Amino acid sequence: MEVMGDAKEAGAEGPPAGAAAREGLSLLSQAESEESSAQGSALFLGGNEVKSRAVVKYSSAPPRTAFARLEEKTDLKLPPANWLRESAKLGPAGTTILGNSKKSKPFSSFGMAYDFIDSVGNDVDVVSDSENIKKLLKIPYSKSHVSMAVHRIGRTLLLDELDIQELFMRSSQTGDWTWLKEFYQRLIDQKWQRKKKSKEHWYQKAILSKFLYYSINGDGAAQPVSSTTEQQESSSSDQTNDSEGASWPAPFEMPSSVSEDPSASSQGSEPLEPSYIVGHVASAPKEQNLITLFNDGEHSQGLKNDFVRNILWTFEDIHMLVGSNMPIFGGGRYPAVSLRLRDNNKPINVLTGIDYWLDNLICNVPELVMCFHVNGIVQKYEMIKTEEIPNLENSNFSTKVIKDIAQNILSFLKSNCTKEGHTYWLFKASGSDIVKLYDLTTLCEETEDKYQNPFTMPVAILLYKVACNMMMKKNQNKKHYGTIRTLLLNCLKLLDKSRHPQPSCAFPVCHDTEERCRLVLSYVLEGLKSVDSSIKKESDLPAADPSTPIPLKYEDESSRGGPEGLEKQMALFLDKMGSLQKGNYSSQSGMIPGSWQHKMKLQLILKSSKAYYVLSDAAMSLQKYGRALRYIKLALQSHDTYCCLCTNMLSEVLLFLSQYLTLCGDIQLMLAQNANNRAAHLEEFHYQTKEDQEILHSLHRESSCQGFAWATDLSTDLESQLSVSCKCYEAANEILQFSDLKSQNPEHYVQVLKRMGNIRNEIGVFYMNQAAALQSERVVSKSVSAAEQQLWKKSFSCFEKGIHNFESIEDATNAALLLCNTGRLMRICAQAHCGAGDEFKREFSPEEGLYYNKAIDYYLKALRSLGTRDIHPAVWDSVNWELSTTYFTMATLQQDYAPLSRKAQEQIEKEVSEAMMKSLKYCDVDSVSARQPLCQYRAATIHHRLASMYHSCLRNQVGDEHLRKQHRVLADLHYSKAAKLFQLLKDAPCELLRVQLERVAFAEFQMTSQNSNVGKLKTLSGALNIMVRTEHAFQLIQKELIEELGQPKSGDAAVAADASPSLNREEVMKLLSIFESRLSFLLLQSIKLLSSTKKKTSNNIEDDAVLKTNKHIYSQLLRATANKTATLLERINVIIHLLGQLAAGSAASSNAVQ
Repeated sequence: MEVMGDAKEAGAEGPPAGAAAREGLSLLSQAESEESSAQGSALFLGGNEVKSRAVVKYSSAPPRTAFARLEEKTDLKLPPANWLRESAKLGPAGTTILGNSKKSKPFSSFGMAYDFIDSVGNDVDVVSDSENIKKLLKIPYSKSHVSMAVHRIGRTLLLDELDIQELFMRSSQTGDWTWLKEFYQRLIDQKWQRKKKSKEHWYQKAILSKFLYYSINGDGAAQPVSSTTEQQESSSSDQTNDSEGASWPAPFEMPSSVSEDPSASSQGSEPLEPSYIVGHVASAPKEQNLITLFNDGEHSQGLKNDFVRNILWTFEDIHMLVGSNMPIFGGGRYPAVSLRLRDNNKPINVLTGIDYWLDNLICNVPELVMCFHVNGIVQKYEMIKTEEIPNLENSNFSTKVIKDIAQNILSFLKSNCTKEGHTYWLFKASGSDIVKLYDLTTLCEETEDKYQNPFTMPVAILLYKVACNMMMKKNQNKKHYGTIRTLLLNCLKLLDKSRHPQPSCAFPVCHDTEERCRLVLSYVLEGLKSVDSSIKKESDLPAADPSTPIPLKYEDESSRGGPEGLEKQMALFLDKMGSLQKGNYSSQSGMIPGSWQHKMKLQLILKSSKAYYVLSDAAMSLQKYGRALRYIKLALQSHDTYCCLCTNMLSEVLLFLSQYLTLCGDIQLMLAQNANNRAAHLEEFHYQTKEDQEILHSLHRESSCQGFAWATDLSTDLESQLSVSCKCYEAANEILQFSDLKSQNPEHYVQVLKRMGNIRNEIGVFYMNQAAALQSERVVSKSVSAAEQQLWKKSFSCFEKGIHNFESIEDATNAALLLCNTGRLMRICAQAHCGAGDEFKREFSPEEGLYYNKAIDYYLKALRSLGTRDIHPAVWDSVNWELSTTYFTMATLQQDYAPLSRKAQEQIEKEVSEAMMKSLKYCDVDSVSARQPLCQYRAATIHHRLASMYHSCLRNQVGDEHLRKQHRVLADLHYSKAAKLFQLLKDAPCELLRVQLERVAFAEFQMTSQNSNVGKLKTLSGALNIMVRTEHAFQLIQKELIEELGQPKSGDAAVAADASPSLNREEVMKLLSIFESRLSFLLLQSIKLLSSTKKKTSNNIEDDAVLKTNKHIYSQLLRATANKTATLLERINVIIHLLGQLAAGSAASSNAVQ
């Protein structure tokens, strides 16, 4: 098919349709799963095996009645008694069935399309009246003119008769179609005039009608009536038939109101399953059934489906939705037959044969009954099978040619009718073989009023309905968004926005990127403008500059009052939420509830809030918190306006609000945690696009938009930000309590409670840190200030509520962490009661003990909450460490500041010992982890402290020998364990040295109570061995000193380099001096005892060797300590050297003994 060159005509032309057919489209019909009645589906094979399948989708006809076979010589010119009268057997569709209705209306395909909207654009290739289908398929055999309107919706073509004669008769009266009349006369038929139908035409129609009424099987069916009655009936019949032209409406005007009848909604408009966060942004809300918008309009246009039956007909691979009014009777060899009346003097021609064959195929009728007459007198009946019709004498035709014609015409139309929404005119002049196609929409656009095309509104409605149907399906997914958007854009192109603002409001929201959301908001703004411009109100808002931000209408003092002011705001908010349940309506613009403006504005505002929510969520993920707060503020302002307009708040919409507030809480928390970038966040928050300002301006026509101002303020105060975040989560939780949303949306409920628990932890830590800061500043006064106590109470309250939140959703790990933080708060309280100054008289107070024990209780609760380490090993280890630390701190304070004024020494020692052992219990020294060195250091310190305590007890104790022996054993045991643990550590040489020196002192103390030289020598030997084992500590110190010397240093940096951060030189020197003196003392005592022993006994080679070694080492030590100019490193080197000699001497003497 060639495309015509003249762009103005926008036409296409093709050869006779009988040419070789193009390959047809193939798509499985939905009919496979639809109803199958008595007239249901069957497969017929024509003479050349043409595949045909028909499924009746709808039928208004009553059960078929058997036809009455008329007697010969029955005069059909005489009307039967039942002529043109209603019959119980025929039902309300009787006159239509018997062929007396007006011819099909110009929008007949649209009526069918509206009723079967699921098939349009998807499953069906063609929607049309069966008469139009037959007319197209007879084109190669007929010289008659063909005039049809063609419209494309997706892959579906809608075909309607375009009665040019009727149009031009109308044009001469109204002037509506002058542009088409001029075009027609200029290009096609310059001498056009209306052709009147002949008397023969009316005569044939009259006897056919009388024949069908005669054929109804019933009483009096064949009784003729008097001539008077005949004249009256004939007169009325002539009047009816004379006015049977199509009823063409004027260009469509929407009524001021829209039907609210819920029964008027189309098929398939199921409410959506809610899919939250981003996914649901594209859906239409349940209460806003978009498809009801145009019902009044389509009914006023006569766009009803007036066919007796609608059939899904599959002819070869072409799927068609066809309307038919053919009368079908029962009787004969088959349950359904078609009845035809033929003049015996006129043989059946090809056109008549094709007509009968196609009618039977479309309606799935297996047999044709033919009644022959001569001048209205019945002669005979003949029964013909449908598949035999193509082979009748004088009407023989090829079914394959018909199939080729169908595929060829469909291919021609689909390849040329490409623009969705355009009206194409398929035209073939009388006697011509050329089929032409013109784009009437393009022609109409060149006129003064481009909306004169009467097909414009029905096509727009259909585009709109198909789009809405796709939006309302449960299996909606992203791949449909592009199709929906194209349908709606094409719908808008057809409409004058000033006359028809409704479709402007129906755009679906996409949700992948900021750009897409921005596109959505531009559609929303167009819709809002259309709605606002259609609202007539005397006291309209004063004209405002859309480019200027609208100031707040009031500023409540409570909004600036910190957390206390927030409480008032929350009370107002909850009161408002309660009133929403009662359906309070408070529009400022004067919109009438239930009007189309009200419905559309509600829907648009909801879409804007969803789009802003998606934008806010996207900004949040990009860490653009100022921008995120701005968008969530706009989302909440939109929602506030929605609340003011809504007369029946749906739980689904309340869920959206809960999600908005949850996100707002997240943003406020992140702003609080990122205060260092406050200036950038502030700048992003105050930026506004012109589009946002205009949308906000439309919102202000209905509401002050201040309902959520408390949640979206960007504060510079950390406490306020945390409080606002907490209130957002609390409000989100309160909303979930209203309509049983908690049980319907358990995942969202859990997320809200988690966030509530988290923010309460954050606030609790904030107050706890403030209390600790106040405590550190308090120097002089011993008493705890009221401010500190107030902060403790606030912190404790937050932790307690947070713990309850986590426990209510069985989040054991987070509950344990908050219990751990509560334990830390108790320790801060304990530290606050320790008292400053007067360190001399300082004692461990009862208040300290109370709070430390409370801390221990909370840590133990945390462990019970976790149950086992497997639940969360890191948290479990952390709680154990804090518990160990608390016991250790309490024991240390009791040991260092013993409350002797209140308790006996023995009682204190017992409590210290118990606390230290519990601290050891929760201190894991064996597990390999980052904390293992800390645990080893802690355990070594505990053993050291216990050993020192028992050592002290032994020194000060008099009397009970058994107790003294027990203390001696415990002291030795703990010193030994402390030394082993310190030796495992690489950064505790001083601690190891101190432990070993105390062990030496302990040996010296034991030696004082010994009387025999042998015993004293044995103790001295043990002490010297301990000294030898300190070599490891000195080697570590030596290594650090060498590393210090190796560091580059210049000028003033020399002093700084001399003071290593990891090595306390002063401590080392002090310990070294003690070590030198104690080693000197031990060597001297050893020399003395060995010398006296030698005098008494002789020939002891071992003692002689030890004595000689000790004297040599002692002399070297004296010379080294006498050198006051030696550096620390030199002194360390000497000690290491001497200890090496001492170890070698001990080893030699041991070997000698062996």
